[in-house]
Amino acid sequence: MSSLRPGIVESWRRCSLSGVACDDLAPPYFDDLDTEGRLMGAAAPVLDRLEQTLSDAGASVILADAQGRLLDRRVSEPSLRRHLDRIRVAPGFSYAEEHVGTNAVGTACETRQIALVVGSEHYTTPLHAVACACAPIIDRLTGRLTGLVNITSWYQEASALMSALVWGAAEDIERRLLELGSERERMLLQEFMAAQRHGGQAIVMIADDLTMATREATDLLTPCDHTIVRDKVAELSRSGAEHKASVELSRGEWATIRCRPVGPDGAMVSISVTDKRGSQSRPRVRPADLKLAGTSTVFANVCADLTMHRQARRAVLVQGEPGVGKLALARAVHFRYAPDKPFVVIEPTEDMAIRCRAAPGHPAGTVVLRHVELFSEDARAALVEWWDAIAEDADRVWVVVTAEAGAEVADDLLSRLPVTLTVPPLRHRIEDVRELVPALLSSFTLGRFVSCGPAAMRALMHSAWPGNVAELAQALRHALARRRVGQIQPEDLPESCHAGAGRVLSRWESIERDAIVRALLETDGDKAAAADLLGLSRATIYRKINTYRIIDTG
Repeated sequence: MSSLRPGIVESWRRCSLSGVACDDLAPPYFDDLDTEGRLMGAAAPVLDRLEQTLSDAGASVILADAQGRLLDRRVSEPSLRRHLDRIRVAPGFSYAEEHVGTNAVGTACETRQIALVVGSEHYTTPLHAVACACAPIIDRLTGRLTGLVNITSWYQEASALMSALVWGAAEDIERRLLELGSERERMLLQEFMAAQRHGGQAIVMIADDLTMATREATDLLTPCDHTIVRDKVAELSRSGAEHKASVELSRGEWATIRCRPVGPDGAMVSISVTDKRGSQSRPRVRPADLKLAGTSTVFANVCADLTMHRQARRAVLVQGEPGVGKLALARAVHFRYAPDKPFVVIEPTEDMAIRCRAAPGHPAGTVVLRHVELFSEDARAALVEWWDAIAEDADRVWVVVTAEAGAEVADDLLSRLPVTLTVPPLRHRIEDVRELVPALLSSFTLGRFVSCGPAAMRALMHSAWPGNVAELAQALRHALARRRVGQIQPEDLPESCHAGAGRVLSRWESIERDAIVRALLETDGDKAAAADLLGLSRATIYRKINTYRIIDTG
């Protein structure tokens, strides 16, 4: 193995970890492939030309889809054709690495780079007689892998020219895919290219199913930033007009984004950083100082801001999506600076007159008015009366008001709230999951040793968490019901943790997603077996996996 090229070594390691047999070849067969779709339409003339070019070379030309399943094969040399039939290099069979080990189709699919595999570099012995070169076909509109083009010959006839030929063929197919794209896609691309010509700008084109970004935007934005920008653009685009707004990026930088609608569902966004160190003026307070888990800059900034306003006894409106931890943050700040003073939470369902009389009347106490957008008019009137009564002594109590992001707060309350802070959703600080998980487990297990295994942590890190920290806590409680001690594994997590759909699903969609995840877990990630178990076609289960962004469970 030490004499193999580095890329081949890495592929062999992947195959070994996947449990691929090195002396057996059993690629699965799929009978529901898209053999008349956009990829085949774009590739057919290119394959015709390549087949003609290689007609005297005794080589085969092959097209595969983005999962490594063979769609088309051109081969004229009889002995090579018979051998390819024996090793099932034929339309319908999958040559993904997970099924047949190191080979040009599977390895190019895995790495999204040109792969050349010759003779004994193949992981499985039955493939040692051939050499193959394969290039990925990338959709230039979406940046996604669309397919693969491959040349296979006898290994004695392998040539570096094979790599050059498949690269050129892939380029030609990519251009044809672009030409065959829909009018909407062409319009979005033209707008993006026109904006890109100015150069030096961080520009992102966002539509429902695609994102295009300049190199400057790619260098500027982290994965969390893409989510932050998308959410902000969705908010701005509702009016259908051009807008400019400020947004805090995940590393604490403040950026100005200019959003211009393009077509029915697209938006052209230019991004410029306006403050390289948005947290410079904040006190040096970190989540850890407040006994909260997380190291992300956006969360640390909110912690520091709330601390600063607490020190000044300044009333604050803390808003955010359900489950982000608004109350937990207010409680942490209070107990960091006044642990011996009252901390009172007033809920909208309580008798406001009684609760206001019970609110702290001596210095340093804290009152949290929770879900204030749900208070009745009578409750709000009692609250305003109490608030005015304590206004004469500003040091008497610190008032924190919480509300769901976007909720309408009555003017008589807003006029008494000089500051608004927004707690970022968990998807905007996904790196904090690594610290939140052990912290939550420790609080739930009461001395029992339970940790989160690496595979389960990967699943948690890839989830969208529409329910935020509260949903993460619920998922861990679910896992602890299955795993009393030891390491939590992916199968211990609820089905929702194996999907990354960044929206709230309907009841039926949740049932469907959960059934697919359970089937994939039961079949160790074998999509064909899961489809059979559910009574679905292979095409349907692949489409559903993509729709619900189900994470690989294999």
